[in-house]
Amino acid sequence: MRFIDEKGGVSTLMEAAARGYPPVPGAFAPTGDGDLRPAVYAPEAPFAETAASALASLFPEDLDPVMAQRLAARAFPLAPLICGPVGDMLVMDYTTGPSGSASDSEAALLAALLAGIARQGGPRLLLADGSGPEGEALSEAIAGIRGLSLALLYPQGQAASGIRGQRLARQGGQTSLISVRGDRLAVEGLLREAAGKSVAGAAVTVAGPANPARLAARIVTLAATFSLLRTGISGDLFFGIRGGDSLGFAACLWAWRLGLPLTGIVLSIGGMGVLGLDPSGRNLVQRFDTDRPGVIRSLALIQPVEADAALGSRAAFAAAGGPLLDLGSAMALAAAERSLDAGLRGHAKIIVPRGAESCWDEASLSGASPAYPGGGLHDARVDAEIGPSLSELERALTAQGAIG
Repeated sequence: MRFIDEKGGVSTLMEAAARGYPPVPGAFAPTGDGDLRPAVYAPEAPFAETAASALASLFPEDLDPVMAQRLAARAFPLAPLICGPVGDMLVMDYTTGPSGSASDSEAALLAALLAGIARQGGPRLLLADGSGPEGEALSEAIAGIRGLSLALLYPQGQAASGIRGQRLARQGGQTSLISVRGDRLAVEGLLREAAGKSVAGAAVTVAGPANPARLAARIVTLAATFSLLRTGISGDLFFGIRGGDSLGFAACLWAWRLGLPLTGIVLSIGGMGVLGLDPSGRNLVQRFDTDRPGVIRSLALIQPVEADAALGSRAAFAAAGGPLLDLGSAMALAAAERSLDAGLRGHAKIIVPRGAESCWDEASLSGASPAYPGGGLHDARVDAEIGPSLSELERALTAQGAIG
């Protein structure tokens, strides 16, 4: 499997992951004839071994089996467990990593790939919007890897929370916190401007969720999860995705295209609609629809879910012995329940991912000061405030001495 931009430029996994965004508008999309079935239907094996097999099957030109095993051991060390009540709906827990979110395996795979690139080509600066668990996942993933540093960008007024103090560059770590004058669109514009450029002698990698290595990690996670559950599942299999997570939706679509035997995808519609606001995720879903017209309509099962209904489902799930879900997972849970009630119950299984610990929602839902995983900081002091330009970013990081 390779990655293609909207002008037809084709890149390897390594090349695409090193940039993050292509040199033209849009996002890198998977292309080629990769096949997940050899990994999914192989004899029963540990989760990391199945993930390694999936990586090797998808990227034989980039990864030999030994390297695939090393990457999988770092990015997919623990199998997700079913949490809460068991029935036609299986809630799988992906929150066991350092940030308490599914972003950990994605960030770890990207960091492991970039470690080899940095050894051969010199230092690299990772750039990403640090909001939510993203910042902590990336800062933990690069910790201790020589040649990698990280600058987390925050829209003006957005708290820089969740990062552990010892990961900050000003305390001897590798992570800088930068406030960008402007909104999230201004941050996105700066990320796109920086992709493939150099800042203070370090090549820039845009490390957000649309990075091809991170999209690949989502696809591999789906495959390894199915392999883990396949002996206990009969009937149709659906995956639940919260409305607005267009990248998660895109990962499911490409996993199906690569041979994962999904019957369908359950999507909740909330305040952000089906595809949400992420331009890269929207781009990928729209390109899939153009390449495979009609497939999305046959795979997607859409359920409107109000926030109050999601909170009610979350409370009922916790009362039945499950963990307290984050709001996105609760929306997927409510959509799955409605799909079962609409006719799927008894002959289908819906896998709902628990994508993050509930602490990442607490500040926005209740104004509380949550306990972040690993003792992450609340509203940490930023290292600099800049305008949304590459030159200002370079001056700020150079003044701080954060790259090296």
